[in-house]
Amino acid sequence: MKKKAIVIGGGFSGCCSAYMLEKKGYEVEIYEATDRLGGGLRTEFYKGHPYTFGPHHLILKSDDTEAYNFFNNFTPLRKIEHYVLTLPNGENTFFNYPPLESDIENMSKKEQIKEELANRNLNIRPKNLEEYWQNSVGNTLYSMFVKEYSKKMWSIKNNQELDQDISFSLKKEPVRKKLNEYFEGEKTIYYPIALNGYNDMFDEMTKKCKLYLNTPITKFDIQNKKIYVNNEWKSADIIISTISPDILFDYKYGELKYKGRDFLKIILPIEKITPEPYYFLYYAGDEPYTRIVEYKLLTGYKSKDTLIGIEFPSDNNKLYPYPTKAEVDRANRYFAELPKGVFSIGRLGSYKYKDMYAIYKDCIEIMKEI
Repeated sequence: MKKKAIVIGGGFSGCCSAYMLEKKGYEVEIYEATDRLGGGLRTEFYKGHPYTFGPHHLILKSDDTEAYNFFNNFTPLRKIEHYVLTLPNGENTFFNYPPLESDIENMSKKEQIKEELANRNLNIRPKNLEEYWQNSVGNTLYSMFVKEYSKKMWSIKNNQELDQDISFSLKKEPVRKKLNEYFEGEKTIYYPIALNGYNDMFDEMTKKCKLYLNTPITKFDIQNKKIYVNNEWKSADIIISTISPDILFDYKYGELKYKGRDFLKIILPIEKITPEPYYFLYYAGDEPYTRIVEYKLLTGYKSKDTLIGIEFPSDNNKLYPYPTKAEVDRANRYFAELPKGVFSIGRLGSYKYKDMYAIYKDCIEIMKEI
């Protein structure tokens, strides 16, 4: 008799773990509260233009052929680049982000910036995000590129509140010499060739599983590996949860904090608005939005018009776990209560900002454990 696995949530982490569990011989049931798979990675269409709720390119280690083959077998990939422009606070034009050494020559406070870079103390261990940036690049570049952007993103009064390590987005040397040094280490960036993005991958990963869409789980008995759904209790040998861990325990230690985004789509009657090779635009001043993305340059869609997505910080959804020690400690209290055979994964489930590659690697490790 086959062992049974229950997967809670049908986003990428749920689909990926379900696929690997089925390959290991488990009978897999997936419970998804909405009417579709993929979560925020699912491609939607607006006036013919494909887009996702926020851009989701695939970043792989360049020498990890196993990971590349895994994704490429589900949805053939094409290489893309990742170049970002930021409108810094206090400047009247855009600069690269992270900034290039050559950019500094065109900044209004270049002499002050150079002096601060020359006098950095990189040996100080920062206690919060503000100290990290001030130690890394000096107060001027920090104020231009990070200070107001971060406060806006997290809806906080100052960046000293962010006292947990959030180095996922930070470089040891935040000022670059070359444009293609955006990510640490040797990385290659991909996006699906298909205009519907990763959608076929979600369907293929789950085709041998029992899939329940529009099926919210109303109660959990995680200690006994049970869920209450459709007016009955269901149990399994393995449970993979991709939802926030506080939900599993009825918020017994309090609700975990997240930040989300509201997303505004606009079609413009022009073929292209951003200069080559950019399609990410960040706004580090007092604008109410954080980012604008020109989607056709990411998706490969051809049109005489273009689609931009404008992102506003919001409390209407859960996308970004709060990078504070208090919230991470709260999440760890929930993780400590997970019994053997129950795993909490993905961006929500791990309470960490993880991309597809990191989640794929987590799924592999879980399969080794079980």
